[in-house]
Amino acid sequence: MTMTVRWTAQSAMALKSALNLSLVPFAEHLGLSASTVNHWSAPGSAVTPGREAQELLTVALEKATGEVKNQFWAAMAAGTGNPAATVDHRDLGGQIRDGAAQSMTMADEASRLASSDEQLTYLRDELCRIAVAYVHTPLSEVVDDLHEAQKALAAITRTPHRPRSTHEVMVLSSVLCLLFAHASQNAGDPRSALQQLRSATTFANVADSDALRAWARGSAALMLEWSSRPGEAATRAREGLQFAASTESHRRLLAIIARSAARAGDAPAARDALARLSDLNPADPGGDDVVQFGGLLGFPETKQTYYQGGALTLLGDHPEAEIHSLRAIGDYEAGPADERSYGDEALARLDVTRARLGQGNITGALAAAEPVLGLHPQLRIQQIDNTISLVRADARTLARRRHRDAAQLDDRLTSYLVSAGPVPRALPSAGA
Repeated sequence: MTMTVRWTAQSAMALKSALNLSLVPFAEHLGLSASTVNHWSAPGSAVTPGREAQELLTVALEKATGEVKNQFWAAMAAGTGNPAATVDHRDLGGQIRDGAAQSMTMADEASRLASSDEQLTYLRDELCRIAVAYVHTPLSEVVDDLHEAQKALAAITRTPHRPRSTHEVMVLSSVLCLLFAHASQNAGDPRSALQQLRSATTFANVADSDALRAWARGSAALMLEWSSRPGEAATRAREGLQFAASTESHRRLLAIIARSAARAGDAPAARDALARLSDLNPADPGGDDVVQFGGLLGFPETKQTYYQGGALTLLGDHPEAEIHSLRAIGDYEAGPADERSYGDEALARLDVTRARLGQGNITGALAAAEPVLGLHPQLRIQQIDNTISLVRADARTLARRRHRDAAQLDDRLTSYLVSAGPVPRALPSAGA
């Protein structure tokens, strides 16, 4: 029979050590929130677990293996249940992170006594950081960060706040869902992506934000385009134009219409959108509630050039398509590392490949594809696989006509698809 324990922060941490679990898995093992368990982890913590936590800790100890129980009681007997004893003082990075986590916990407690304005400011800054990091950060890290922001926003929505804070909560919630939607699509889960977009639109309507309505419709159009429904994608993007609150948002929607219509075989609509896109002033920075977050939630001139290249490729304007796609690649390579969308860049290279195939330049096509075919697995995304399948179909058509090097390109593309493995992979594409 397990002895009765009156749980303290120190004894709880002793059980955590005996189970050989880090803080978050330990919290999940108990069925408690990480922030609750984090209260116990501070060196010398005098926090006493509440009644529910007392019961859950007792159950966890009762269900533990004999070895875990022995380690726990040995630690308690030796008085090493103090969490300070488990800190590796040589691990400066770990201590820095632990200090930040504890400060956040303290701030969370303080926020119950004060306004949520400071927390909302932090979350806005955090979503800006995630949006910028999205284009060059592994998807798993992006999703982890989004989950943390989601927990914080969910906590705020459950507490009363002033009307002006309510609007900010709705805006940030919509932005969070938009980022989650793109992450879900890049991870190969379109159903979750559409659920996130539905939620984003609901928050946008509650916030009465045209900028968010426009962006949500544009994102929905992208999901439809990559789900082999390009005609519907163009229609959804057109719906978004009535809400476009900035030139940047307007550019994005026209670019999506151009590429989606071209993919659907509607050349007149695609060319009309391209013409309207060219008439817009690319230097107009006009921002709105969404584009001010930057990164994935922006549409700079380089991305516009990339979309134009993609649309022209689909329209069969191969020389112009190659020019635009090469320009986009050059701009990505020359731009700041934290603004470089490796997904867009890879897809632009495949647009060059298709454009060169269309001009009968098989050697040049193979050279354009090589950087993509040699990508590290963490830099591959679903959209790259989809496009490579299309390029392979082009190469096989030429191989059947006995074009020199077409068979070699076909082999390289096939090898890539065979070795790529299942998605999700790591880097999302800011433009896909």
